[in-house]
Amino acid sequence: FNTDTWTREVRLDGYGNGQFEWTTADEENSFVKDGVLYLVPTLTADKIGDDAVVNGYTLNLTTDGTCTSTNVTQCAAVSNSSLLQIINPVRSARIHTKNSFSIKYGKVEVTARMPTGDWLWPAIWMLPKDNVYGEWPKSGEIDVSPKPQGM
Repeated sequence: FNTDTWTREVRLDGYGNGQFEWTTADEENSFVKDGVLYLVPTLTADKIGDDAVVNGYTLNLTTDGTCTSTNVTQCAAVSNSSLLQIINPVRSARIHTKNSFSIKYGKVEVTARMPTGDWLWPAIWMLPKDNVYGEWPKSGEIDVSPKPQGM
């Protein structure tokens, strides 16, 4: 995994679409093997325990310095069963090249094997390097991946 090119995003908020995931820099969620990039979901409960996901646990990624956002609300989550708040049950990866390179013209070719199943929406997005018209989605997005089944 070339960190000169790729950056792993670490956040708990699910981004603009409210994904039900905690994106990590953990090598079990993103790694390169035999020249192939793997993005692999895992269960949050395997890391913090089943009970912690649903009640009485505070996960704060600012205390260990792993959160890549400057917005603290994107870096912390609290599980509370009486308020129906859980910590996102899936850990996955979100990577970008925003700080290393961009293209203006050209061809992008992607070969990918996408998972299928309930609650899964794998995506490959091409986003602008600079948000000249405002934050996402105002400055644009090109979706490279197919829509999930049943949508």
